[in-house]
Amino acid sequence: MDMMKVFVSNMKKYRKKKRISQMKLAEILDTSTSYIGEIEINSRVPSMAMVERIAKALKIEPFRLFLETNGSISADMQKVDHYLEGLSAKERQALAQHIKNQISNEVDKILQPENIE
Repeated sequence: MDMMKVFVSNMKKYRKKKRISQMKLAEILDTSTSYIGEIEINSRVPSMAMVERIAKALKIEPFRLFLETNGSISADMQKVDHYLEGLSAKERQALAQHIKNQISNEVDKILQPENIE
């Protein structure tokens, strides 16, 4: 599954798990409901700043929106949490930066116009 599909799927799962409607999420983020809907049907790509705002609104760490979970958030998250507990603050920060860079690179690929030869 590509990264945006994983993001969209997780965004919906966490939003629904927290019982937040698209309208309420849009209100929290000070954006339009249609923008949230467009993200959730994978027709808009949010900026990294918006990804961070969405995660904050859902009260989760941003990287969780990009983890492929095969339908079971709780079991996979327990594994992730256990792994993260073993990392120092410096290692967690380095991991977060690496994930941000990977996401940014993927977004850049999506937004690049195709080379016409």
